[in-house]
Amino acid sequence: MKSLRCLFALSVVLCVCDCLAADKKPVKTTRDKAATGAFPSFEDVTKTVQEVLALNPDYQPGDLVTASKVERILAKLEQNRWKVADGRQIVKQMLPDSDWMAMRLSAPDAQQFMHDIAKLPGGYDRVDRLRRMPNGEIHIGDFIDTPDGSAMIEYMTTTQEGKNLGNFLSQDPDGHNFNKLTGRIYTEQELLKRLKMSYDAAAVSRITIDPALPTAPTSAPSGKSKTKSKFSSKSKRPREIQIEPETEEPAQLPAE
Repeated sequence: MKSLRCLFALSVVLCVCDCLAADKKPVKTTRDKAATGAFPSFEDVTKTVQEVLALNPDYQPGDLVTASKVERILAKLEQNRWKVADGRQIVKQMLPDSDWMAMRLSAPDAQQFMHDIAKLPGGYDRVDRLRRMPNGEIHIGDFIDTPDGSAMIEYMTTTQEGKNLGNFLSQDPDGHNFNKLTGRIYTEQELLKRLKMSYDAAAVSRITIDPALPTAPTSAPSGKSKTKSKFSSKSKRPREIQIEPETEEPAQLPAE
């Protein structure tokens, strides 16, 4: 009888141990995923952008980047474990492939003109403003067909006289804010700057949702001076540190 009781007690103990072992199985959480480094570094993001753009053998840094290329970049980033939350807004800031300026600058005879204006501060913005003026597309076509045709855009973007001309053109209903940036994204460098804003916001969001708890301080060894802690003994957890995201907003697109 005593043996049966011992056998029954042993069975109960084994069952309890099995249940405890099952409860200790690791559960995948957001924190576990973050700890494994699933979120790519921005260096990886930059590399992805460059790899997608390099699929075009004629591409050079500074060339015009269109909406379809950014859609491919966003799809690749999602495969690499980052879905850009505001990706659709970024695409809307790009020129569509069917846009006149995008098609004209992609033509073989416009490559030199495009490379020249890419070096100018706000060069693409000024061309974008000018082509919306009366006969603007005709003028840009003439610049492309003329040797050193980008000199007029250089004049508008780098000289005070050119800025004065822009102020005069701003008085035309189609030339509003002629000297200002359009708010569009034209180049790889501008795209990376915009993606960095989204990346920083996503990184802050991950930290805010699942903050890592700080390591508790070790107790002082015996024999050390026992000073009174400045923290209340009733405090059970440290105060949460809030990290604010960048407040910079992308420029708004002009009214078409």
